[in-house]
Amino acid sequence: MRTSGGWIRSAGRRPDRRRRLALAWAAMSIALGGARGASGAEPAKPDRFVGDLLRLGLGEEAGLEARRLLLENGPEALAPETTYRVGMALALSGKPDQAVPLLEQAAAVTTDPTRADQIDLTMGVVLLRARSFPHAVHVFARVEAFGAEEASRSFATRLRCVAEVLAHDGAAARACIAGLPGGLGPARGELDELVRTIEIDVHTRGIIGGALSAVVPGLGQATAGNPGDAALALLVNGGLATAVYFLIADGAIADAALVGVGIGLRYYLGNIHNGAEAWRAAAEGKRDQASTRLIRILGPAP
Repeated sequence: MRTSGGWIRSAGRRPDRRRRLALAWAAMSIALGGARGASGAEPAKPDRFVGDLLRLGLGEEAGLEARRLLLENGPEALAPETTYRVGMALALSGKPDQAVPLLEQAAAVTTDPTRADQIDLTMGVVLLRARSFPHAVHVFARVEAFGAEEASRSFATRLRCVAEVLAHDGAAARACIAGLPGGLGPARGELDELVRTIEIDVHTRGIIGGALSAVVPGLGQATAGNPGDAALALLVNGGLATAVYFLIADGAIADAALVGVGIGLRYYLGNIHNGAEAWRAAAEGKRDQASTRLIRILGPAP
């Protein structure tokens, strides 16, 4: 009789078994295609096997096969659209470092310049999602300068501005937005205010919050919009300070030192750290809100 653990182990092996069956089916299909080619029928194209892997949902295996074919047989081994589909499958599965070279290869061998620009813009968006901002800016700037159509160049400019905003590079974002045509919606004054917000120095804000809490426990939390944390910090630190005062008044210096240094100092330093974190979180929240607002103004968010 199988134990419950046996059933669990069997269930855990099913995904691997399905993957092996899928790979076996794909290998069989390519083998049959080769057999048909040997008997006089049209030989199977290399990208057909890659396409079979993609249809089976095996994006990583398709990527391995695509890279092997390109390495062994050169850039013409796969159709550009097949290379593009493999790159997108890898990007959607969270592997941008593997997806970007394939997307770049697809754009390089595409004979239609408009389609090549579209693939380049897609690659730039993949880089944005991977937070590789300098590389994304470079890709958008290249399409902006050498794009085949005005529509592609204009869209590349807006995406470059989005990349600068997401990178929180206020100076570059301001210069990019200033070069855009009018009709963005908000007045330039509002756009400047949003750009100034994304330029907030989060580290400096944290220092200010910690300094305020060092002067008055809870003041950093209160000014950052956390009244509950502020009240707790003031209550705990105030209570410990009162206890130390009464111990000293009673002549219990050793006990006062134990409470003040062993317990009170710990909570006091924790209050300073909490105040700094409160100001830092508030600054990051404002910066993220401004970034989101700017991206909505500039165009579709990637």
